Amino acid sequence: MSILFQFEHSEYAIRSLLESFDPSVYASLAFLFGIAAQFRAMNGYSLLRKILSSLGSKVGLLYAVVFVSAIFSPLILNDVVILILSPVLVKYSRDFKVDAAPLIVAEITYTNIGSSLTPFGNPQNILLWEKSGLSAQEFVRLTWMPIVVSALVTALVLYPLNKKVGAPKGLEGKGWSLGSAVYLVLVGIIIFSFSFLGVSDVLSLGISFFAGFAFNRRRLRKIRGEFDAKSLLILYLLIASVTVASIVLRPLITPYAELAVLGNQPLAGSLVALLSNVISNVPATQFFLTVTNVPPRLAPVIAVEAGLAGNIDPIGSLANLLALSIAKQGGLAIKRIVVLQLFIGTISFLPALLGLA
Repeated sequence: MSILFQFEHSEYAIRSLLESFDPSVYASLAFLFGIAAQFRAMNGYSLLRKILSSLGSKVGLLYAVVFVSAIFSPLILNDVVILILSPVLVKYSRDFKVDAAPLIVAEITYTNIGSSLTPFGNPQNILLWEKSGLSAQEFVRLTWMPIVVSALVTALVLYPLNKKVGAPKGLEGKGWSLGSAVYLVLVGIIIFSFSFLGVSDVLSLGISFFAGFAFNRRRLRKIRGEFDAKSLLILYLLIASVTVASIVLRPLITPYAELAVLGNQPLAGSLVALLSNVISNVPATQFFLTVTNVPPRLAPVIAVEAGLAGNIDPIGSLANLLALSIAKQGGLAIKRIVVLQLFIGTISFLPALLGLA
C-alpha cells in the first residue's frame, strides 16, 4: 500500500509539473530580453540621458527621472531602465554632490509602477498575461486606474525632494539616435495591434524583436553583447524552482493562495505583498499561478499588486536589487536609500491595497 501510494504521489507530482510548464512563457521572456537588447544596441542610453537633460531643466531632475522611468518601463523591461539610468544618476550625484537617495528611489518606484501597466512591462506581467488569455488592451484597461492613482499620489509625496535635487547639469546625451525611440513605439504598435487581431502573445513579441534588426542591421555583435543572458537564465531558474517547490508544498499552501486570488481587499493585496517581499515578486507570481487557478480578469489585479508591492523592500523586485547594487558599487551609502524606499514604496502600494486594482 505504501509503495502504491508513493508511486501515485510521484506520478501526480510529475503530471502537475508537466501541466505547470508553459514553454510560451519562457519564449516570451526571451523575446522581451531581446527587445531590450535591440534598444540598448541603438544607443538607447543616450536617448534617455537627452530626455532627462531637456525635461529636467523645466521640471527638475527628480521629476525628469520620474517621467523617464514611468514612460519607458511599460515599453521595455523595467530592469533595463534601471540598468540604463542608475549608473548615470550615481555618477551625477557624486560629480555634483547631490543626494542620490531621492533620485534612486524615484527611479525604482516609477519603474515598478510604470511596468505594471502593460502585459510586457515586467516578467511577472508576462507570466500572468500568458495564463490569462486576455488581450493587451483588456489587460491595460484593468490596470490603468490603480497605476495612475499610485503615480499621482507618489509624485505629490516626492515634491519636497524635487526642490532639494534641483535642475540637472551635464547630462546631455551624445550620439543619441531617434531610431531607438521609433523602435519602442513600433513595439507597442505591433503588440497591441496583434493582440487586437487575436495573434498569440509569443508571436507578437517575437515579431517585435526581429523588427529591431531593421534598425540594427550592422550591429549584430553589439546585440549579442547587450543581451543579458545571465539575468534571463536566473529568471528561468527562479520560475522553475518556485514551480517545483509549489507543487511539493501545494496541499499546505493552496488555501492561502486561493484567498489571494479571490480579490477580496485588503486581505488579497496583503498576501501578495507579503510573499512578494519575502521571495521577490516574480517568484511570488509564479507561486500563485502554480498552486491555484487565477481567474483571467483577476490576473491584471495581481499584476498591479505584485508590481506595486515590489516597491516596498530591497528584495521585493529585481529592479530594486539592481539599483542598490549599482549605487553601492558607485561608492554610495545605501541605508538612506533603503529607508526612503520603504516609506515611498509603502505609499505607492496603497492604491492596490485599498481595492482600486
